[in-house]
Amino acid sequence: MSIKNEMMALVGGCTSEGRKILVPKNLKDEFKKITITSFDIHTDDDSENYDLIIEQNPTDLIKIYEKLNEKGIYITTPNSLIDRDLFANLSKLYWIVMPFYYLDENLNAKALVFASKKFHPTADIIRHRSDFVENTKYYTTDVHLASFTLPKYIFEEIKDVIRLWNIKMQ
Repeated sequence: MSIKNEMMALVGGCTSEGRKILVPKNLKDEFKKITITSFDIHTDDDSENYDLIIEQNPTDLIKIYEKLNEKGIYITTPNSLIDRDLFANLSKLYWIVMPFYYLDENLNAKALVFASKKFHPTADIIRHRSDFVENTKYYTTDVHLASFTLPKYIFEEIKDVIRLWNIKMQ
């Protein structure tokens, strides 16, 4: 059971209102942990208008953006919590771009990034999903919310290339 996979899937699945998801095969079963909702999960890119796309590593950002619907969410892995280039490129496309993190088995912080055309990962968390997850190793609603809280020195380093809400930080 991978903490990274669990966080990617459950942060996305508990923020997106939709059910149409494109994910790598190894994330498919993570969505079963959200017991109150069923998802239309695609592991091959055979459609369009996805509500959520998760990639282990970023690929063609414009293509991904175009595959999402008007409320779509994209989650991937940056090089670090201060991956300014990736955050700046995502901020050109999405209303919200926020790095978040999880602690691996050795208690090292590992970075992820949440990019959304509409939904905010903490303000728009769907509590009736996040509060009803089962068989998780790491994820809880409180962990979801806390994972977006960054130390001030990291926030200061990236505040000009992230988007917290339809505005770019200065």
